[in-house]
Amino acid sequence: MVSSTTASKQDARLTVTDFQRSFIRFTIDSLIKRPVTVSKPLPFTLNNSRFELESRCRISGPVTGNASREYVLSVSCKTEQVNVGEDIWHDPNADMCLVASPEEFLIIKSWDRNHRGVMLDPPTLGEQPERHVGQVADAFSDLRIDVVPSTARLLANTKEIVDATLENQPLVSQTEYVLEDGTQVWLEYPLKLINASQRETFYQVDTGPILVPDLSSYDGRNPISLLRKAFMAHNSLDCTELIVNVPTPIGSGLSVNHYSQVVKLKAHHRIFAID
Repeated sequence: MVSSTTASKQDARLTVTDFQRSFIRFTIDSLIKRPVTVSKPLPFTLNNSRFELESRCRISGPVTGNASREYVLSVSCKTEQVNVGEDIWHDPNADMCLVASPEEFLIIKSWDRNHRGVMLDPPTLGEQPERHVGQVADAFSDLRIDVVPSTARLLANTKEIVDATLENQPLVSQTEYVLEDGTQVWLEYPLKLINASQRETFYQVDTGPILVPDLSSYDGRNPISLLRKAFMAHNSLDCTELIVNVPTPIGSGLSVNHYSQVVKLKAHHRIFAID
């Protein structure tokens, strides 16, 4: 017979994402499919771009027909020319990351200002947008998402969270909340930064980027267009504040993509220590 104490410990061990071993990889093979997301002619016919995962986001609501759809966010890079001897960095340069599901993609690029006028290659495709939304099958020869699980222990209270933080245990958080239109949101992300005090017994998460849905960004066709980057802050297990990356005016009719929109909401958090 299993004792109640042993059963409790077993129940607390669950599975979370090992983000450092989880990747998204897309393939451009110009012999199979003409690239539609690049701004310069490619000095290769085949390239595989591999990104670590930053976070996961699952949504279910009116925009998805109440079906559950999951998306992942890649780490950021800077726009580059691959397989050249010099002049690797694009000028003007952009911060770039990829949001994707097996069916949809969203490439987010941020230059020194929005509407920079960088053209796609060939220029007949038009100006490269800050938020390039489309279907995976139209843009890439292949795309795969590999989410690697790891067993973890659910931290039940503030003291356990503080102790795990000070013991340098890798931490992952999951967050759930509901939008005003009824959309259910599930997030998972590593805690890259967390504050903790063993004297006052508090913690505060400040981490990102993560993916969050923003109803105002929906393009009317592609559910992935709902998603924006954000940072997450919380210091209890039932509320949170987001700061969302949105076009932010800087004067003279110009704007940049910046973390400037604060959103406060009720949410339920779980924090795990990875084995």
